[in-house]
Amino acid sequence: MGNTPFVWGQWLPQATSMLHYSWLEPLSELAYGERLGRLPTYLRMDGAIEISPFYAGYLAGIGLRPFKTNPQFELNVVYESYIYLRSNLEMVTAEVVGEGRIAETWNADYVVDNIYEDDAAYDYTQSLDMALSVSYSFPRGSIIGAKFHYIFSDISTDFEGKSYDYRRNIPVFSRDFVLVLDTYGRIPINDHFAALFESNYYKTGFLREKNTVQKESLGYGKAMLGVHFFWDNCLQNLILEVGGWNRTEKRFYDGSLAQQFLVQLEYQGYFSFPFHRNFSK
Repeated sequence: MGNTPFVWGQWLPQATSMLHYSWLEPLSELAYGERLGRLPTYLRMDGAIEISPFYAGYLAGIGLRPFKTNPQFELNVVYESYIYLRSNLEMVTAEVVGEGRIAETWNADYVVDNIYEDDAAYDYTQSLDMALSVSYSFPRGSIIGAKFHYIFSDISTDFEGKSYDYRRNIPVFSRDFVLVLDTYGRIPINDHFAALFESNYYKTGFLREKNTVQKESLGYGKAMLGVHFFWDNCLQNLILEVGGWNRTEKRFYDGSLAQQFLVQLEYQGYFSFPFHRNFSK
């Protein structure tokens, strides 16, 4: 998956590649070869490796979808471990007179200029992502949903706890929490096309020491609309989306409106292990 702004400036372009394995263990009786059904209940086990120009790492998690209801509810807990390329950037995380502005460091130019130098270090980060998702399925295959994340993040840094989360594109303290709200929807049009939308809102923690604000609560939102093209029984997927992003405070952003528009292209392919057998036969 890759995305880029219409106009270069404040947004850090993201390009990631992920290999993800999921095991769904049904909570009800299910013979080999049978589908889970429209409202499945299961125990989920996940593992993945991810690589991008700025970080690489893995994740492992478990989840539970216990109720055969509509809407459906799912709980997930995911442990993430990543190596960040020069993650200990000195970020401004509170507006203090004479000590820089958040908008001056929280942009693509500052980040890129400070990571690919000769002395750029690889720093370690780990996080725990606890999430609750709710989704509603319509009779003709449409779906809408929302997912709320509470993420505890721990990133190594040499700058009094001021660091940067490349995966979520937001300044954080070395130990911080991030709240994330994801919403999404998909409407099938025919056997090969569907319309979709998604939005994401990120909010970090707030830190005060006596009467001094050490870190403000930073946040931004992103919204995308697009088309989903799929073939080979939905095993091959191509998604093109257009949208934009916005930071919660005007003083956190010093770019133009044109820099806030994004275009994103994503490919998803699904396959079984080579030793997979078709037990339905």
